[in-house]
Amino acid sequence: MVAHYYAELVNFFSKSLGDRESAADLVQEAYSRVLAMHARGTPSFDLRALLYRTGKNLVISGARRQAAEDRMLQTLALVADHSTPDVERQVSARQLLDRLMARLAVMPRKRREAFILVRIYGYSYAEAAEYTQSTASAIDRHVVRAVMDCANHRPD
Repeated sequence: MVAHYYAELVNFFSKSLGDRESAADLVQEAYSRVLAMHARGTPSFDLRALLYRTGKNLVISGARRQAAEDRMLQTLALVADHSTPDVERQVSARQLLDRLMARLAVMPRKRREAFILVRIYGYSYAEAAEYTQSTASAIDRHVVRAVMDCANHRPD
């Protein structure tokens, strides 16, 4: 099973990623996830289709992660841009970012992880649940509590 579809998958993802090494890494991760699913007892009826779907999900996750990183870098660039005459805006943005980082730092790990996956990386609740091996309703609760934490309103 391990190498049966490997070359086919690498060729396919090389075209979409434009880089054979990245495609090989992605296919290796797809195999790893499928093998982990198999070890947990998850039945797979069409291994080839599952490997393609897992690979496509990894591409989507990578694109979301890159977009989130780009947004964060743009925000940081605005904060660090000393040539902008609007110093108040810079100070305000830096304070806002510092408050968010401080609030994320004190959140419980699962809450912080759910918030980052959903609100920053753009995962759906179902995708975040799969990634964290949790449920969509648990992710929903974590995100709601994280948003309340960020607004500085803690539920009792």
